[in-house]
Amino acid sequence: MGAAKKVDQKELMTVAFKNDNNFYVQEQIKMKDQKLYMAMLMGNNYYNNVRIIFNTEEGENEIVSRIWARTDQFIVLRGGVFIPINSVIDIILD
Repeated sequence: MGAAKKVDQKELMTVAFKNDNNFYVQEQIKMKDQKLYMAMLMGNNYYNNVRIIFNTEEGENEIVSRIWARTDQFIVLRGGVFIPINSVIDIILD
């Protein structure tokens, strides 16, 4: 993982996400799903922010936000902003 560029939540509307699912083995996908679930619980119950590192066409980016919901394909941040789960590289629970 290289240095991720910090982005603002407003910038996510114009970002072209990149699918990284090919690089992960099944265990890594399961671990990412567990982290996403914990981050969603932290956001809804304790209003904690998490650091989300995700991949775009321009490279790795990072955002600090709350995860309000999770679907099979997307995570929903506050403000109704979506990030594809396949683009998420890591979730850092602070």
